[in-house]
Amino acid sequence: MNGNEALERKLDLLIALIRIGIRDQLERERRAVMADDVSVAILRGAQDWIGAGELKSVVIQATKQSEATVKRRISELVSSGALLRRGATRSITYRTAGLFDL
Repeated sequence: MNGNEALERKLDLLIALIRIGIRDQLERERRAVMADDVSVAILRGAQDWIGAGELKSVVIQATKQSEATVKRRISELVSSGALLRRGATRSITYRTAGLFDL
């Protein structure tokens, strides 16, 4: 086992321990996200890095919700750590953090 593999195993163990420690809170958050069609559509649409405009369009079409609602949910998911954001201005992209199993 090389150094990267050992580090990866330790990080996986750390993640597992944290998930055990916050299992109830994580499950409450997961239920709240899964109860909201817009949030689910965002996370499903962002399985890989996707541009902000494309993600909004996909979610609006799938849920028939307003752009303001979709933007608000994206912001909430980023704040909660469920959605990762990278870039700035016109080059913003999003990807699910894998916090919740879909």
